[in-house]
Amino acid sequence: MHPIKVLPDVMLQANGPIAEKFLQQGLKTFHEACRWTKKLPYAANSNSENSLILFEEGYGSCTAKHGAIARLAQEHSLPVHKNLGFYRLDDEIVTGVNALLQPYGLDFIPQIHCFLVYEDCWVDLTEGNCNGKNKTIEDYDFVLQVAPDLSQAQHQAYYLEFLRRYGAFSPRLAALNDTTVMDLLAACDRQLKHQCSIMADALSLGQPA
Repeated sequence: MHPIKVLPDVMLQANGPIAEKFLQQGLKTFHEACRWTKKLPYAANSNSENSLILFEEGYGSCTAKHGAIARLAQEHSLPVHKNLGFYRLDDEIVTGVNALLQPYGLDFIPQIHCFLVYEDCWVDLTEGNCNGKNKTIEDYDFVLQVAPDLSQAQHQAYYLEFLRRYGAFSPRLAALNDTTVMDLLAACDRQLKHQCSIMADALSLGQPA
């Protein structure tokens, strides 16, 4: 991943609802907005379909953080886009996931992370956040540019589309029906939140996670 400074920078203008929200925070440039967003606590939002939720709740997941900045870029005609990255989730990334996968004979489950793309540079505004992951994800099997905000139905449709591609080289994954995979993915998400809480507690006590 690359640092925020690789992105283009402009003075913010009240060109739309997201820009107005950032300006209300006293932020003056696109880079300042990116840094402010990155510093927000990492957590799943109550609404994943509208990145304005970032300002209401004061925290955000990769979905809300990158959605908000992609919308801000759009309002300023900057070629910075939100992308979905599909990767193989296992214990190396989130501790405890393998125990959920083993009953199905799987050594990974496809998962989605999102980030910003500008030319050949990738920027992750959750990098360094207490997000439950053991490391920043650098290796993706598939990457797809998408709109800043997606409905849950759109997000799931993208997941199922790329699930088929993984099934082409993972027979055990291909043998599972969509409902089973989505239930397993939800269990992995709960494990991620559990690990995130462990990391947050350790940080509050000044201990290594």
